[in-house]
Amino acid sequence: MVALELGHWRIVLEGLDDALADALLRRWDGFHASPGGAPATFVLRVVRGDDSLWLPHWERFERYRIEGTIEDETPLVRSYHFALAPNAGGRSWQFALADEPDEPVERIAENAVRYALARIAAEAGGFALHGAGVLEEGRAYVFAGPSRSGKSTAVALSAPARSLGDDFAVLVPRDASWFTPALPFDSSEKAPPRPAGDLFPVAGIWRLFQAAAPKLEPVSRTIAAASLMGCAAFPWAMPDLSEAVLEHVRRYVTGAPFAHLHFRVAPDFWDLLK
Repeated sequence: MVALELGHWRIVLEGLDDALADALLRRWDGFHASPGGAPATFVLRVVRGDDSLWLPHWERFERYRIEGTIEDETPLVRSYHFALAPNAGGRSWQFALADEPDEPVERIAENAVRYALARIAAEAGGFALHGAGVLEEGRAYVFAGPSRSGKSTAVALSAPARSLGDDFAVLVPRDASWFTPALPFDSSEKAPPRPAGDLFPVAGIWRLFQAAAPKLEPVSRTIAAASLMGCAAFPWAMPDLSEAVLEHVRRYVTGAPFAHLHFRVAPDFWDLLK
């Protein structure tokens, strides 16, 4: 068993073989839950599946793909090498895993955990992003964007601000503010050092665009919601929660900072954020 502490949530993977458990312990070092403590928020029970469960390889037009459907009022999630479906009660899900995938099995497990965390965030009134975060003076600055938009670069340029993970972010509301946790999901496939604390107040979200010179571009709420939804993680794979995710994004852009950030490979964009 491997248990992850992410913010104030605990995601548990059961039924792992020793090799996969060891690989995940190394990959997520520093984010493992101590024995005992709070009950699991979400449990993934690993079983072995067959090729009929995952997306066909001839459909493989992109490196990663996760699709979701509702069958007999039950969510079913499929990717190239795994499938997910809830057991009774919804907090324990079957995680059907391919026997001999053509990519590292710990990467597959991480994608399943990211999906679980996106569901947790949506059910908590928030959303997950293709995003990166840094902790500066006790507040989280979140940079959003698709692959190759510069998330990892923005985090590296933000040193000595601490990374909260450069490849995935979740935001949840608390009272009248928004908060985000540190996550072990990094483009280097190795967890960044974990800062003390569970959830950090969000200073804002900035959608990244590479440019010749830094510029902060305010946008209307409608454009902001559309732009942020373009960075949202897995709403298409959560058909039972996708409308809720859209409402949560709209609520965020109505009352919290969001803008388009045009930046170059230099830390001078920070002059625009404070």
